Amino acid sequence: MADEVRQHMLECEARTWLRNGYNTPERIQELTLMIANRRGQVSAERLIEEMRRQWRRRSEWLN
Repeated sequence: MADEVRQHMLECEARTWLRNGYNTPERIQELTLMIANRRGQVSAERLIEEMRRQWRRRSEWLN
């Protein structure tokens, strides 16, 4: 159950960053640095990977 909640939170965060315009290489690099400074490199990479997954699925959630 806890893993499902964490995954859902990660998906929501990834969608939020995408909605806020973090969808170009420059903005992704900026976000990666910001997240890595706060939470570590592994967390930043996990978020960016989830953002890529959400970008491919954006027609399902983007209105």
